[in-house]
Amino acid sequence: MVTIDALIDPSVHVLARASARPEVQAAMNSAIDALTRLRFHEGLRRGWEEARAEATIHEATALALILGARTSVSDLRLASLAGVGERPAGAGSFLAGVGSPHADTASCPSEAGAPIRRDPAMDLAIGIQRSQTGLVAGFPPLNSRVPSRPRQIPLPALVASIHRDICSGLVESGRMSTRGVAMPNSPEFLAPLAGYMSANAPALARAAAILAHFRFREVFTPASPAVGAALARRLLVLEGVDPTGVCTISVLDAHDPVQASRELAGWVSADEEGVARWILHFTKSVEHGAKAGENIALHVQAGRLG
Repeated sequence: MVTIDALIDPSVHVLARASARPEVQAAMNSAIDALTRLRFHEGLRRGWEEARAEATIHEATALALILGARTSVSDLRLASLAGVGERPAGAGSFLAGVGSPHADTASCPSEAGAPIRRDPAMDLAIGIQRSQTGLVAGFPPLNSRVPSRPRQIPLPALVASIHRDICSGLVESGRMSTRGVAMPNSPEFLAPLAGYMSANAPALARAAAILAHFRFREVFTPASPAVGAALARRLLVLEGVDPTGVCTISVLDAHDPVQASRELAGWVSADEEGVARWILHFTKSVEHGAKAGENIALHVQAGRLG
């Protein structure tokens, strides 16, 4: 029986060859066209900051759903307004497979000393939103006449800070100890990351590789896929593929996680054809996310968010 640990990670050379295949090039061009339409959406002329904030809630919700936490954009938005980690009235969410052996709700002291009942799914979703919000704070402004350089963060520190934010709600509610926070399950699982980040391949292919690696290897527990998605989103923004920061790259997989798992098998195969198959899927996710971003921009323009 072959275990996950026995499987190999696709090499950067396989990634480069897969990204150069004609069908992959065509799919990447289609995704870039969708991102270009998003970039010049009228709603982002003055409302890009609001659109980025709203996209962050959508992306965090999608990632929470992928991880098994039943929540919604409206639930997460209400939780953000009500207070970090609080469960909005009527939110029927739960978290599968994440946390400690506590009951479905935990009591945490409020400022007044009274216990606050916390929902585990919302604890995770809030943490994911925090990680995404932290990333967005480092994105360059969209319509600035003065170029800005993002602050350079060493890769290990960046990865650790993302996972720390993701786990913050679970730690605060007592569902997770701090011992596993920002600690990879194995140092070997982080080793390929730098290679994928700097591979001789288009940014879309490198982002696809990063996302697949964190899903396949479970670099962190919990929420490894959310770390990979954050890194992929950051790469696309900082390299100018999605300068808006409004593309929600995880929404398609949240709608159909079974299909996403099937396509991930291509990456796990570690051969050129399989890796190309995964990149094709990722470009579809980006194209879908760009269209979702246009919808967010339209609602910002109309003043009808939420």
